[in-house]
Amino acid sequence: GGGVSPFAPPARAGRVADKDTTPGEEAGVEEDEGGEDVPEQVEDVIELLLASLSDSDTVVRWAAAKGVGRITNRLPRDFGDQVLESLLDRCFTFRETDKAWHGGCLALAELTRRGLLLPDRLSTVVPLVCQALHFEQVCGNHAVGQHVRDAACYVCWAFARAYAPEVLEPHVPQIASALIQVAVFDREINCRRAAAAAVQEHVGRQGTFPNGIDVVTVADYWTLSARRPAYLVVAPQLAALGGGTYRLDLINHLVDRKLAHQDVQIRILAGQ
Repeated sequence: GGGVSPFAPPARAGRVADKDTTPGEEAGVEEDEGGEDVPEQVEDVIELLLASLSDSDTVVRWAAAKGVGRITNRLPRDFGDQVLESLLDRCFTFRETDKAWHGGCLALAELTRRGLLLPDRLSTVVPLVCQALHFEQVCGNHAVGQHVRDAACYVCWAFARAYAPEVLEPHVPQIASALIQVAVFDREINCRRAAAAAVQEHVGRQGTFPNGIDVVTVADYWTLSARRPAYLVVAPQLAALGGGTYRLDLINHLVDRKLAHQDVQIRILAGQ
């Protein structure tokens, strides 16, 4: 109602990106230039949802992310892009807390699943998601961030399902490298398994993952479940694949992030 044109159905943005049609046109939707004003109440609701993405309660962040996805799905394309712009500005800066990064990742995944993250935005979004895959903030004698890394894996999983292979292909090396590092070197078992699940989705659906079949054969749900074998058995096997596709990135990750890690067990494993 109200002259607001519905957006394309889920996963449409990437699938049609190589055609001359916009997602809306592909779905047979006429862009009604005259009726694209978004009611002020809707703007107020979006503002509330975006603010709630950094709420201290995980359940609130989850609900806000789903709300952002559902409402953006009903908005004109240009306004939907403004929502994304605001989301990126609010949640993905180094001033922000782990809560904001977590809520931001959940919202990105919801937008991606619905085909609302347009392909020309990937060059901005993918580097932020890769930063989130390594997110860690030290607070006193412990670190926070595993929920952010887990949510970032969810975004990568959504990427694999939402886009045609030729749309995502330019970004695959960056995504692949970051996911492999999390899969073998993350401190938390749920993050290693989430990264492995995202890798499997990319290999199965996209077919552009470097040495994809070999990677999922070596690094799976079970081989990554214990930290020590992940570091000392799986990581060297991955480093040896395809003439060392992943070797340098794995080494750099150990040197830059794990040799100085606050957990002594991680430092020992990284040294080995």
